[in-house]
Amino acid sequence: MMKLHTSILTGIICLICFYSTQAQNQTIEGLVTDATTGQPLSFASVGIKGTFYGTATNSEGRFIMSFPSDLSNPVLICSYMGYRSFESPVSRSDSRVAIRLKQETFTLEEVEVRPWQPWDYIWNAMQKIPENYPEKSYMSQGYYSEYVAENDIFLKFTEGVVETYNPEYGTGHKTQSRVLKARRGDNLGSLQFMRETLEKKQAKEARKAKKKGEEPEENESIDQQIISASFGGPETVLSADPLRDTADFLNISHKKKYRYFIEGYSRYQGEEVIIIGYESKGVYEHQRQSGNVYISLVSDAIISIEYNSEVVIPGIARPVIFALGFGITNPELRGKMHYKSINGKWYLSDISIEGGTRLTKKKMFKKNDRSNFHIELALVNNRFDMDNVAEIPKEDQIDTGKPLEEQVKPDNAFWKNYQVVRHSAYFE
Repeated sequence: MMKLHTSILTGIICLICFYSTQAQNQTIEGLVTDATTGQPLSFASVGIKGTFYGTATNSEGRFIMSFPSDLSNPVLICSYMGYRSFESPVSRSDSRVAIRLKQETFTLEEVEVRPWQPWDYIWNAMQKIPENYPEKSYMSQGYYSEYVAENDIFLKFTEGVVETYNPEYGTGHKTQSRVLKARRGDNLGSLQFMRETLEKKQAKEARKAKKKGEEPEENESIDQQIISASFGGPETVLSADPLRDTADFLNISHKKKYRYFIEGYSRYQGEEVIIIGYESKGVYEHQRQSGNVYISLVSDAIISIEYNSEVVIPGIARPVIFALGFGITNPELRGKMHYKSINGKWYLSDISIEGGTRLTKKKMFKKNDRSNFHIELALVNNRFDMDNVAEIPKEDQIDTGKPLEEQVKPDNAFWKNYQVVRHSAYFE
């Protein structure tokens, strides 16, 4: 099964596309929307045709990307599941673009329907991983972001640029990542849930120490503890790639734990796509799971996966939680990942996880504390290197137990020149 890091209720996207400014580069900003409704399209694939230059839109449909200005006859392309692909030549004067995608529908008569059961499509796609995905290791560079919010107020925001060594699929080898640049956000809010209780507890511990003649420990404030908390960073997100670390719903050994069905058909980059839906038969490993697997009917490649998971709190734990005066809704997890086609092979383009829950602290004679918490994590790859490939030394790899921004030296000059689209709830 996909190893969802339920301890952090994890996270997503509402993120982000990026590209650093470099000399001799041309930069394009844009907005991708539905041509009929005007609604923004999140995680649409955007790039320069026939090259490794590209990115994805954020949750608000915005993107920004750069590419060498000396490219010969560059063509901007944009693709989104269920929509007609967009292509347009790029001139050197172009810096902003509005892309309006039209939905593309077709009938079953247009599709070559095989006499297969839904699971057969997944099985066939898994057998063709060596054909459809990179047969050699490669390097990628991407923009990573994570945040924690309480009632839509940001308590933590971290962003970074990450380099990853990607071994070929099917070997069982793990990805290796190092952080190149990172920083934490400012102008953050303060935790409200049980704040008075937690501050009183800290003050009480300080008084006890003083009474014993001991020097009180210099504990971090409540908000500092949240900011410095680690959620595993990019490794958490990369470990959720269901093709590299085969998810249970793609594994024939766990097939009987799920129901599979044909959810529908779509188009992506001009190819017919079959959508295989799945759901767990009841609660499986403390979760109710469901999702969709998008498979090209042309190459049989899995080109996108969506999953939803409700983490079911074990019945044995509920009386304890109730006795402590807490109420908690079952945490929910959602994830998306997209793979992009480059020269006939599919590469991981973006991957995101998000999670949330509602906490209540019941009080006898006061108003209950009640907060909605949300965590989002996402990584968007927008550079790929097939030539300069090398494993990352152990000492340089990301420390998953340490905040990302504490693993590199601050570099304000870099961030001043770094172009990125962030969620408007935090940045303008």
